Amino acid sequence: MQSLFSNAAGFKMPADGWYQLAPLGEFVHVEACVIQVVDAEACLAMASRFKGDSAVENFAGLLVDFDHGSLDGERRSEAAGWIVGLEYRGQRAEGGDLKPEAGKTGAEFEQKVAKEAKGDGLWANIRWSDLGEAAVKGGRYRFLSPVWARSDCVDLGYGRVRPVRLLNAAVTNDPNLKGMRALSNSGGVDSKTKAPVAVAVAGKGVTMNRVIEKLTNHLGLPVDATEDAILEKFGALLSLQATTELQNSLKLVQEDRDGLAAAQKVAEGELVNRHLAEFAGVISEVAKPFWAEQLLRNRASALVVLGEMASVAAARAVVPVVPVVPVVPVVPAPVVVGRKPLHNRAEVRPVVPGVGGGGVSEGTESSALRIRNRAHEIAKAEGVAFGVAFRRAERELIV
Repeated sequence: MQSLFSNAAGFKMPADGWYQLAPLGEFVHVEACVIQVVDAEACLAMASRFKGDSAVENFAGLLVDFDHGSLDGERRSEAAGWIVGLEYRGQRAEGGDLKPEAGKTGAEFEQKVAKEAKGDGLWANIRWSDLGEAAVKGGRYRFLSPVWARSDCVDLGYGRVRPVRLLNAAVTNDPNLKGMRALSNSGGVDSKTKAPVAVAVAGKGVTMNRVIEKLTNHLGLPVDATEDAILEKFGALLSLQATTELQNSLKLVQEDRDGLAAAQKVAEGELVNRHLAEFAGVISEVAKPFWAEQLLRNRASALVVLGEMASVAAARAVVPVVPVVPVVPVVPAPVVVGRKPLHNRAEVRPVVPGVGGGGVSEGTESSALRIRNRAHEIAKAEGVAFGVAFRRAERELIV
C-alpha cells in the first residue's frame, strides 16, 4: 500500500494523476500466510496484463474503492476512482543503472539515485470520482492498497508468491505494504533536522536512504520513522551473543529430547519382545508383526486379548477321561429251520437286559454303538469331556 500524498504544507494531488501503487519489496500477508514478492518482474507483468485488459472495448478501468468495501458483500461499496493506466517505474525499466550527469557532485548524484530508487515500483494513473477526489484532497485517505487474487500469483515456493495481475485497489489509512514513498517526503530524513539524507558508501552507489528504507521495512516501521523509533526497535532485539546462546541452548535441548526418544523406543521394543515371548504359545510367527504393533499402540488392550486367548488354549489342552463302556456280547437268537414259532402275544417287545432272564437284543446293541460313536464325535469337535459328550449323545439318539 502506497503513500497517496503526505505534504506538510497541505494535501496536494499530483498534476499528472499518477500515484505509486506498490513499492518494491517483500511483504508478509498475515491472513493468507504468504510473502508477497513485488519486484520488477511482478510490476512489468501486471502492467503488461493491464495493457491487454484495457484494450477491450468500453473498458472502464479498474475499481478503486474505500477500504476494500467491494470485497465484503455485506458492505456498501462506492467508487473512489478508476485506474486507467498502469506502469512500472524503476531503473531497470529505464534501461539500466543511473549514471552521473555532467556538473553534478557526488552528493547530488546520490540524492538523485535515492529519489529514483524510492519511486521504483508499480504506478497507477487514477481518474477520481467526486467522492474520491474530495476524500483525497481533504486528507481523509492518504494511501493506496493494491489487491491481487491468489490465483493471479506465481508460486515461488517456501510461502513466497509473485503477483502478475492487478485485480483492483482501495484508498486506506492502514496499508499493509510498508516503505512507500510519501509525496511530501521522497527520501529518508534526519531525525533532528528533517533534511534529506544521502551519503555515498565506498563509491559503490549505495546510499543511506536505501539502507534506511530496507531497515525500516524490515523492522515494520514507516520509511520516515525517527531515529528514536528505530533505536527503540533495535533495543527490543536480542544481541548476537544472546541469540547464539539461545541457539546453543535450543540445540542441547533438542539433542536431549532426541536421546530420550531413542531410549524410549529401545525400552518399548524390549517390552514388546518380552510380551511376545510370554504368549508364544498363542501367537504364531506370521502373527508376530501384527501383535507387536498392537502392543506398541495400546498395550493394555492387547494384553487383555492375549490373556483370554491363552486361557482358551489352556482349557483345550486338558485331555478328557474317556469312560470304558463294557461291550455286551451279542447272543444270536436260535434259528429254527423250516418252522416258524407260534406265539399268542399281541406284539413282539424287545427284551430288556436283566429283565426276565433275557439277553441283549440286536437293536439295543446298535443304539449303544450309535450313542458311543456320536459321543466321540461331539468330544472331538467341541473339545468337551467324553462323559459330557456321552450324555448329550443319549439325549439326541434316545427318544
